[in-house]
Amino acid sequence: MTQPLTLVIGNKNYSSWSLRPWALMTELGIPFAERMLKFDSEDWDENIAGLSPTRLVPVLWEGEPGQGFATFDTSAIVERLGDLYPDRRVWPADDRARARARSLVATFHSGFAALRSAMPMNIRSSYPGKGHEPEVMAEIDRLTTLWRDARAEFGGEGSFLFDSYSAADACFLPVASRFATYEPPLDRDAADYCRALLETKAMREWSEAARLETEFVPEDEPYADPP
Repeated sequence: MTQPLTLVIGNKNYSSWSLRPWALMTELGIPFAERMLKFDSEDWDENIAGLSPTRLVPVLWEGEPGQGFATFDTSAIVERLGDLYPDRRVWPADDRARARARSLVATFHSGFAALRSAMPMNIRSSYPGKGHEPEVMAEIDRLTTLWRDARAEFGGEGSFLFDSYSAADACFLPVASRFATYEPPLDRDAADYCRALLETKAMREWSEAARLETEFVPEDEPYADPP
């Protein structure tokens, strides 16, 4: 029997890496408790060492947080969830689709630095036109081409990359959020896919909570003055 799961996360307004496994578990109905450590807070300073072997979030704990078994790094957490819940279809069932889904996730996980830097996730804010540097737009074009090709080959009649919702879609939720904040021009296929992601139950719940947060983290706010 699977031990109770706890996901340690950061601020919902800023923490794109936390969003991915949180949304995947929520959308697929995997039960878990949430433990939030706000960035630059006393709670973070006092507890991050005990709750995260890497002092980063997210971390998935099986059993008592800080005492049970920890899986850290978003990609590793997703793979662990697939092991624990093989019936929840974390990845597409078809082996070729599954390989492509993992390829897309790994490609984004290790690249697209210009997009990440110029358009940090900031759900509660709106900065249309910011971050539209040529290198960023080139990365957006490359990413949306990957999306379009995956949907054309594996998407079927569904709204997601591989027909039904999977870890690949959870990976790109923060990207859809960034596009909503900074409003880069998107072709119709990319815009439709982002809309589908933002309308998922998990993303609506996460975004509602993010908009209530008031903390200001300077390194995640390149376009705003401190309050």
